[in-house]
Amino acid sequence: MGLQDLRSLQLLCLLEAISFLPWTEALLCYEATASAFRAVTLHNWNWLLLRSMVCKLKEGCEETIVYIETGTSRGIVSFKGCTSALSYPPQISYLVSPPGVSVASYSRVCRSYLCNNITNLEPFVRLKAGEPKHTAPSAKHCPTCVGRHDQECLPNFVTTEACPFAASSCYSSTLKFQAGKLNTTFLIMGCARNSDKLLANFQHIGSIRVTEVVNILEKSEAAGAGHCSQGPPWSILLGPLLIFRD
Repeated sequence: MGLQDLRSLQLLCLLEAISFLPWTEALLCYEATASAFRAVTLHNWNWLLLRSMVCKLKEGCEETIVYIETGTSRGIVSFKGCTSALSYPPQISYLVSPPGVSVASYSRVCRSYLCNNITNLEPFVRLKAGEPKHTAPSAKHCPTCVGRHDQECLPNFVTTEACPFAASSCYSSTLKFQAGKLNTTFLIMGCARNSDKLLANFQHIGSIRVTEVVNILEKSEAAGAGHCSQGPPWSILLGPLLIFRD
C-alpha cells in the first residue's frame, strides 16, 4: 500500500469516527416567531417555515402558539425554536376561558428532525368547537382591542362592545411576550370577569416569558374612580405604554 493510499484510508477512518461523535446527535429544528393582530381568523392564518437552526446537544424542538380573542378582535403570538425542556405531546387549553377576553395556548416539545412543523390554527378550531355558547348579554359596554398601541389599537380602531353577563368588567392591560428572537409588546382591552391580571398564574407559556401590567385607568376603576364605559376608549391607552420601553 502506497503512502497516498494510506493517507486516504486514514482520512476515511477519521470521517467515520467524526460521524459517531455525540455532537452529531444535535437536532435540526424550525426557527420562527410570529405576531399577528389584524384580520386574524382561525382558518386564514398560515405560518411560513423558512428557517431552521441546529440545537445544542440534548435540546429539543419547541412550538408554542398563543391565541387571543376579545370581542370580534383576535391576535396570534407564536414561537418556534430549540429548548432544553423535556419532550411533551401537543397540549392545547384555555389559559383564560370565555366569555369575554380569552387566551388559549398550543405547545409541544419533540425530538425528531424538524418536528416543530405546525403551520395553522387547527388545534384552536377543535378547542373552540367544544366550548359552551355564552349568549346572555349585560348592560355594560367596554372598549375592545388587541394589538400594538401604535397600529391595531390606535384610538380610531378601538371599538366599544357589549359585554356578556358573566364577564361584565372592563379589562385593559399591556402584555410583553419574549422567547428567543420573539419580543412583542401589545395591548388587550375588553370585557372580563374582573379587571385584575388575567395571566397572573402564567409567567411562562412554553418558553414564552409573559409580563403583564394592568393599565392605570383600570386600576382606578377597580378602586371606584369611575367606569370604563363613561370615558373615551383612547383614555385607556394612556396607562403603562412606557413601562416596557427598552
